[in-house]
Amino acid sequence: MDYDLARIDYTVCGITYPDTLKIMSPFGQKVDQKFAIGDKNGVLQCLSIKDEEPVVQFKTLPGKPITSVQLATTVGQQADKIFTASGNEVKGYTRKGKVFLCIETALTETITSMCIMGNDLILCSGRTVTFYRDLREYNSYVCEDRVLDIAAFASTRIRLLVLVANKGAVLLENGKLIARTVISSGPSRLSVPPSTHVTDIVAFYGASDGSLGLIAYEELNLSSKCLVDGRDLGSVVCLGWYYNNGNFHLSVGRHDGSIQLYLIDMDNLGEKPRLKYTYFCGEPVTSVAGGCVSTEESELLVATFSGRIFALRASHLVSGVKVPQDILAARRAKLEGEVARLEKQTANEREKYQQHTRSLHAGLSTPPLLDVQHELLGAGSDGWQEVRMTSAVPLDMLFIYCNQKLQMQTDTAAVLTICSSKETGSDMLASVRCQAGTRRVWVKMRYTSDTSITSRLEGKRVLIYVLPAGAPRVARLLSLQLPALPYYSKHESEKDMGSYERTWSELQVSGSYSVAEITSWLTEALPGELPRPASEVSFVRLHTLLGTLLICEYQRGLATFKSDNISTIATLRNIVSNCSVEKNISVDITFDIPEDCCVKSFKNIENKFKIEYQKNKDLILKNAISMLDLDSSMSEEGPVLCQEYARVWDSKDNINENQFNDLVEMVVQWYLDWRTLSLHNDNYGNESTKLQAALKDCRLDDVLKILSNKSS
Repeated sequence: MDYDLARIDYTVCGITYPDTLKIMSPFGQKVDQKFAIGDKNGVLQCLSIKDEEPVVQFKTLPGKPITSVQLATTVGQQADKIFTASGNEVKGYTRKGKVFLCIETALTETITSMCIMGNDLILCSGRTVTFYRDLREYNSYVCEDRVLDIAAFASTRIRLLVLVANKGAVLLENGKLIARTVISSGPSRLSVPPSTHVTDIVAFYGASDGSLGLIAYEELNLSSKCLVDGRDLGSVVCLGWYYNNGNFHLSVGRHDGSIQLYLIDMDNLGEKPRLKYTYFCGEPVTSVAGGCVSTEESELLVATFSGRIFALRASHLVSGVKVPQDILAARRAKLEGEVARLEKQTANEREKYQQHTRSLHAGLSTPPLLDVQHELLGAGSDGWQEVRMTSAVPLDMLFIYCNQKLQMQTDTAAVLTICSSKETGSDMLASVRCQAGTRRVWVKMRYTSDTSITSRLEGKRVLIYVLPAGAPRVARLLSLQLPALPYYSKHESEKDMGSYERTWSELQVSGSYSVAEITSWLTEALPGELPRPASEVSFVRLHTLLGTLLICEYQRGLATFKSDNISTIATLRNIVSNCSVEKNISVDITFDIPEDCCVKSFKNIENKFKIEYQKNKDLILKNAISMLDLDSSMSEEGPVLCQEYARVWDSKDNINENQFNDLVEMVVQWYLDWRTLSLHNDNYGNESTKLQAALKDCRLDDVLKILSNKSS
């Protein structure tokens, strides 16, 4: 942490989407730069900073939400035009706010990102990348899944680097695919280095798991490389560039409210970036950009989800500047006048509302909808699914209801209370009380250990009532669907199936159903977004704990599922059967279960099972040692502990939770599902009890005998 930066707040706008703040190039001899910001209210503002106060250059009227803001980039020229995307419309503004372009495209979905290069306009909407030349559609390309971000490269021809959800990155030229690469971390945002040669195709990416990496196209091959691991880091929402001390820094804005500056070696982009600065602002960061906005020194301009715009700049520029008294007095008078205007406006609106409610012709009074963004993440190796909620106003309470008991956790900024309707009831009600000023809160959920996988015929619905801290006291209802197979949250390439020897169990479903219907059935089982319906759909998911795979291939009237985890096949069979009965659709379900599927699958996780068994033993020992009064048994020579106990005691901070019990339950469930699907329905209760005892004692030879049905 080499930099000493301080925060200075500039202004507040409406709720902002990612990458909607841009700093414009300096005009003429001026050093200070203007910046443009678009918000959810459809308002585009161009501002400059003078004497630490924002000066509005122009401001548009409200309209459709602005989802993307870009500056015109022409090779050899400065960017002096502002383009905004709202719905399926694109508008262009000059520096003075004059509209010189307004085009309504034929796109049916909202434009999420765009690029402008000279007379070329590239728009991303849903799964489609559309290329316009001279405002006429030139070509288009339909990706396999939702388009997240795009970067354009122009030398002799224009090539487009596109991030595709759950797939990775693809490189397009003239509407055709020329290269692709798979990135399992889930990249969400792109940023092109500012000093890249015009012939180079290279960009940094930020991923949903918090990692950073580099995508490069060399020798007709598109490759990716992870540079910064995402351990304990929030998902990347935006990327930008910051120039300071003669060096370029990659600025990263994350969903958890953290902002990082990474020093980049421009001569060797593949070298690991060095973290130079971190700041936490308390709410998701939607845009970061570097420039000289209010001083001649560079500063980092930041926009947050709720619309707060502030800068991070050298501390001596914040604390060392002496503002004249007349300027301070003018600022105070301005603030007092603004407060008085707001109080008067509030009183007039209150009186108008009261008169309207007393009227005989009063209509329906509808409170404003609480603006809350929420996201349900897939389970990691520990089985916890995280719900992230972000509000534009401070939150007071959350009420969570589910018709099945769940394990729950929340962050330190809230207090969690769980209660059941009655001791024998299966439903659950929980309350979360937030600290003052909390705008972002997360809640983790997982199924209880006594919930059988085969008993889940559908995903569980969770209702969350969100209450704000201020008036009016309204609640926003969020409805979530917890999938039956939460561990299958990691996307895998169809070409990269791993080095394990796998035995596949197969499930085939045929009937008179559409691709959209089978996709809706799979949402009951799998977490995250599924590929959008097409004529043929195929994808691969990876189990985050066991490492088993699930291959899904389906089209109209025919679906095939393959997995080396027999419990996955059993759960899918139950869900498809249940959903088809509810929809009154006749389906034929057939499956092929190998005799050695359980044995082969257990051999693939045998090493992991041994590691988790040892962790579980150390955890039990650590808990026992921690209950002892070691201070009284200490001598000058050290504690009276044997070597093994001393090792566990010295490493007690590194021994946390383990997944041993989860592994035992899953392997036992394998055996039960195998006996059920392979029609070995004779009395196997004693065998499952023996299997569970052998697993807990780590008697692997006995485990393999039982799984191979040779125990007798």
